Amino acid sequence: MPCEPPYAVTGALALALAAKRRRRGKRAGALVRLRQRGHRTPLPGIFLSNVRSLSNKIDELQLLMGKRRDCATSAVLCFTETWLCGSIPDSALQLAGFQLFRADRNTELSGKTKGGGICFYTNSGWCNDVTVIQQHCSPDLETFFINCKPFYSPREFASFILAGVYIPPQTNVQDAQRTLADQILRVEQTFPDSLVIVLGDFNKGNLTHELPKYRQLIKCPTREDNILDHCYTTISNAYHAVPRAALGHSDHVMVHLIPAYRQKLKLCKPAVRTSKQWSSEAVEDLKACLETTDWDVFRTATTSLDEYTETVTSYISFCEDCCIPSRTRVSYNNDKPWFSPKLRQLRLQKEEAFRSGDRDRFKESKYRFSKAVRDAKRLYSENLKKQFSANDSASVWKGLRQITNYKPKSPHSVNDLRLANELNDFYCRFERQWDSPNININTIPRHHQPLPSCTPIPTSAGACPHPQLPTLKDPLSLINIWSNIGQLAGRP
Repeated sequence: MPCEPPYAVTGALALALAAKRRRRGKRAGALVRLRQRGHRTPLPGIFLSNVRSLSNKIDELQLLMGKRRDCATSAVLCFTETWLCGSIPDSALQLAGFQLFRADRNTELSGKTKGGGICFYTNSGWCNDVTVIQQHCSPDLETFFINCKPFYSPREFASFILAGVYIPPQTNVQDAQRTLADQILRVEQTFPDSLVIVLGDFNKGNLTHELPKYRQLIKCPTREDNILDHCYTTISNAYHAVPRAALGHSDHVMVHLIPAYRQKLKLCKPAVRTSKQWSSEAVEDLKACLETTDWDVFRTATTSLDEYTETVTSYISFCEDCCIPSRTRVSYNNDKPWFSPKLRQLRLQKEEAFRSGDRDRFKESKYRFSKAVRDAKRLYSENLKKQFSANDSASVWKGLRQITNYKPKSPHSVNDLRLANELNDFYCRFERQWDSPNININTIPRHHQPLPSCTPIPTSAGACPHPQLPTLKDPLSLINIWSNIGQLAGRP
């Protein structure tokens, strides 16, 4: 008979002990964020592998889709060396919930009868708008470019261009890299707002030799101790590569590319800017306010020129804030430079038409917004070209900063007490007394000798020690000066 404990823990004490054993906090990591966000990730989750014949591994792949959540919810599956040919139909390679895009090896262009081949599986829950851009096959290189416009993507990327690459082991690597670099540059010129993701089996190739701005993101070995499968993007630390078990008898592991990129919207807080609306009615109101002001009150209430100036300036600023309407604008880090307030208004009209349920109105507003976007992009491009063609170095550098999104760091002051004392001693050396007994003024050069002392101007008894305060006879002159400064600053 089992012995019972001398006492049983019940009531509030049991709840306290259970709460103490409960783990606190929240799991973190790129994989946890990927599972939580599902298909709404800033970059697509990708599985990459050199399968060496896909047709005999499709059963295992279907089993993985049913058993492993990461595979089933992945946005893209990229396989190289599929060894597919025209005799294998697409129906034999279908996966539930995925679309198949394949580029088989051309025996005439490659000079080889079998092997090679690239294919993509795109998740239908992530993207349905997929377009094949180009396909290339040669003895040295095989490439396959597709353009994906998912349901959700950060504002900084219009679409994702996936480039599958296979470079055979015994080939001219330099020629293959040059050809691949030319293809990528042409795609970038055609789709400037898209993110190009280059991935595949490179063997001995390295894309950074031709395109230094592309970063290799796979750091784990993919075949024994060698890194043969690569993934390149222009964003550093865009993916976190994790090796998985290989499919079948393939000698390459399957690489899970987990998105680690954070969109621009989450990197910094939005900037709030306030501007004055200088209309003719507001200026007239401000003039009337200043005309009815008794300026002698400020002169009699102050005792020094600095106090008088500060008081009058503060009063004018107060009148300006009361009479001139202000407008607050919030700008986000991922805003496009060509996105104007007019486009924002048209977008709001489009959303309002969609909510109203009127199809004709929504169609008209949609076309109007699309046309305005094209015009804004064209105008922005023309302005950039004018900046480069103008004989103004400031405009040229401004255009370069806009294109490269370069933001110089603002200088920070050094909090060093010793440096402050040294600067103080250096600049205050001119105020030292020259009548010291250790200094002979005749030995000092003429241009370093102190100026002769001036006789002070006698003042009458009871005179004010500070200069006479000026009388503000024309208060409208200040508002005129204020308006001229506003016009120089770009105000209407």
